[in-house]
Formats: sequence, structure tokens, C-alpha cells
Amino acid sequence: MSTAPVEAKTRSQQSSSAALKRVGARGSRRAPHLPRAVTHDADATRAVVVAVIRRIEDYLEEETAALDKAPNFDLKASNDRKSQGLVDLNEAMRRLNPADIDEDLNLRLQMFRSKLDVNLRKIQLHLEAVKEIAGMLSDAIQNAESDGTYTRNIGPSRSTQWSD
Repeated sequence: MSTAPVEAKTRSQQSSSAALKRVGARGSRRAPHLPRAVTHDADATRAVVVAVIRRIEDYLEEETAALDKAPNFDLKASNDRKSQGLVDLNEAMRRLNPADIDEDLNLRLQMFRSKLDVNLRKIQLHLEAVKEIAGMLSDAIQNAESDGTYTRNIGPSRSTQWSD
């Protein structure tokens, strides 16, 4: 009777336990990284990119409409959704090879860029309006609290007063 299969099994177990000891010696409890076979399906990857773009476009359209109509719209939540969508888009785009970007996807990305530009302009207008209102409120508060003691009078009356 041959002992070769038993010896091979023992060597395999010893090498497995040695590998686990090496992993354990580095302080990690994870199993060693095993390379996976990577398959690349350009059509599926493009479909993921387009789905992510559609999701972000929905967020953009909702936010753009809300900036026009809803004064109590939650901009932070909307910004968080857009940020997560852009993270997802970056991840999906990294999976694409440059050769996988066809004319349809290129056109879709250009349309997406134009929707981002429209949203950016709306947000800029909104922020400018907020700044203007904040400035008016600040001036009103300052004028209400001031008795005029420390206010500089700038104008012709001041310059003629000290010219003697």
C-alpha cells in the first residue's frame, strides 16, 4: 500500500497552516487574498454607467425644480445624494476601458454635463440670493442696534467741517 496520498495531504495541511500562521503573524485575521478571474463585459459596464447617470439626473431635476418652488427644500440631503451618485459614477467609469466609451455613451455624458451646468447655475443664483438677504438682514440689525455714536459721516459736510 502506498503512503503517497497521505503524505501529500499532510504536506498540504502543513502548508495551509503555515500560511495561516504568516497571516496571523501580521496581525490580520483575513484569509490571504486570492486572485479572481476578471471578466469584462463592456455592454454591462456601460449599462451601469447609464443607470447611475439617470439616477443622478433625477436628483438634479428634483433639486432644480425645488430651488424654484420649495423654500424649505433640504439642500443638504440633496447634496448628499448627488455626492454619493458621483462616487458611484466614478467607480462605474473606472471599470470602463477607454475603448468601451462609444458614441452613445459620449453623447449621454455630454447631456449629463449640460444638466449639471443648469443645476450649478440654479444653485449659484440661490446662493447669491441668500447672500443678498443675509447682507440686508445684517445691515438692518446693525442699524437697529447702533445709536450713531461710532458711525463715520462720509460726505461733503464732514470735509467742510474740518477745513477751517
